[in-house]
Amino acid sequence: MVLDSTVQNWASQGSRGRLRVATLMARPKAFDKDDALAAAMEVFWRTGYERASLDILLKAMGISKQSLYDTFGDKRGLYLKALAHYREQTLTSMRTLFASVGSARDGFARLLLGLSAESEEQHARGCLLLSANLERETSDAVIAQFLRENQAAVEKIFADAITQGQARRELSKTLDPQSLARFFAVTIQGMRAMARLRSDRRALRQVARVALSALDAR
Repeated sequence: MVLDSTVQNWASQGSRGRLRVATLMARPKAFDKDDALAAAMEVFWRTGYERASLDILLKAMGISKQSLYDTFGDKRGLYLKALAHYREQTLTSMRTLFASVGSARDGFARLLLGLSAESEEQHARGCLLLSANLERETSDAVIAQFLRENQAAVEKIFADAITQGQARRELSKTLDPQSLARFFAVTIQGMRAMARLRSDRRALRQVARVALSALDAR
């Protein structure tokens, strides 16, 4: 928990009519750092970085400006932490998915067909990290490096799933796990961009099935 301190000043007038300033008193208001960060993430996801004003962020997070600076740094620092929070959620979800399915192909099918079946609102929101890549300045090396690391982490999850599928003889040994992992990562990014432009589930399912056929090589 983090303390959001609201400082109250008051004055009292003595018998001789002179103003005396009393001691500053702080009334701590507790807030959950993870909840506040999740709220900020939702704002950035919905509006993008530039349109997410401090007033909007503070209202959504339920904290003061000073608490934001003390806990998360400035707006950019908060943005980077929100991106990291989103990335961790996404990577954890992917790892859990592949660990829970019966085969690598089932895992990729759930990812791609699940994306296809999302609501129009979900398609419109898209992926926060993909939006960050499109929104960033080309000279922003920090976010570029962050996104490259995310890409590498996603590709590793996919490559590991394919390698395990080959070890279980579900997938052909002729498949190149790294190349196929990159193919699926890029396919998902393309589907996200396509879905944001137009929420066409039928078209997205077609793309998903074509992509999944890459696992059928013998």
